[in-house]
Amino acid sequence: MTAVGGLLVPKEFGAKLKELRMAAGWTQAQLAEKANISQRAVSHWEQGLREPSWSNVLALADALGVSIEEFREDGDDAPEKAPTMRGRPKKRKKD
Repeated sequence: MTAVGGLLVPKEFGAKLKELRMAAGWTQAQLAEKANISQRAVSHWEQGLREPSWSNVLALADALGVSIEEFREDGDDAPEKAPTMRGRPKKRKKD
């Protein structure tokens, strides 16, 4: 799974959005009405054609009754990140 800053990229965001919408048993039009956005926008997001604004992600999460964390990359699939080292490396002692 690919993510930018932890958030899913458009195609994967769309798949997750569709999964959550269908789990709720809603059509795109029903979700759009509950989130106060256009059905066309929901369609474009689900297809990965467009990215929603942050306010729209919040509206979708609220309408679906889920945390915005649902739209983040799964921790299990994410590669472990090495800790960021700061400053100069320490000198090694010679034996």
